[in-house]
Amino acid sequence: MAYTNDDEALQHWPVECSDVALQYLNTSRDMVRKLLEALIGNLGVELDDSEIDAFIGKKMVNMNFYPTCPNPELIVGVGRHSDMGTLTILLQDGIGGLYVKVPEDVDMEKKGAWVEIPPVPGALVINIGDMLQILSNGRYKSAEHRVRTTSTKSRVSIPIFTSPQPTQKIAPFPQVVEKDGVARYREFVFADYMNSFFGNAHDGKKSLEFAKSNFA
Repeated sequence: MAYTNDDEALQHWPVECSDVALQYLNTSRDMVRKLLEALIGNLGVELDDSEIDAFIGKKMVNMNFYPTCPNPELIVGVGRHSDMGTLTILLQDGIGGLYVKVPEDVDMEKKGAWVEIPPVPGALVINIGDMLQILSNGRYKSAEHRVRTTSTKSRVSIPIFTSPQPTQKIAPFPQVVEKDGVARYREFVFADYMNSFFGNAHDGKKSLEFAKSNFA
């Protein structure tokens, strides 16, 4: 459910859930901004409110339902991918089934393995998206993840996807590029990334190939 303003949401979203979905979105808004400010500040980059908002100006609320499956090992709930936006806020039920791939380039015993993210009552899951990986010049990594169904209970999850507006230009922050000595991603307009993302089959994090520079 794409968000533009409260009035349009109440008018066009399903009446059965519009009130509570809008409340969930609005109460999450300040948290998302504060998270992004902290993450960007950790890179040594200072942005004003309008610049922060430019990277989370587009918002969407999804309601995902995964029915039970007698042979869950034969079914993919959602295939492996990373989110194309900036930050994703995920509310999941107590069933489980969300898995994140540990990156290959980290010094961990489970690198390259799929690790389940167990539900924690009252907690939200925060996923870094492709845009934040690009803005940070690769210092932050978007989370490659997938969803598995179960044979015993249906699963529900409610993500809020935040991303730039389609016309927003995206490139690594100059302050980070200066420190790193190389820009690992080129500049582009977010709409072009969206077209590439939705125009190709999801295959892990291959969507990021669209934005890689010749020096990456």
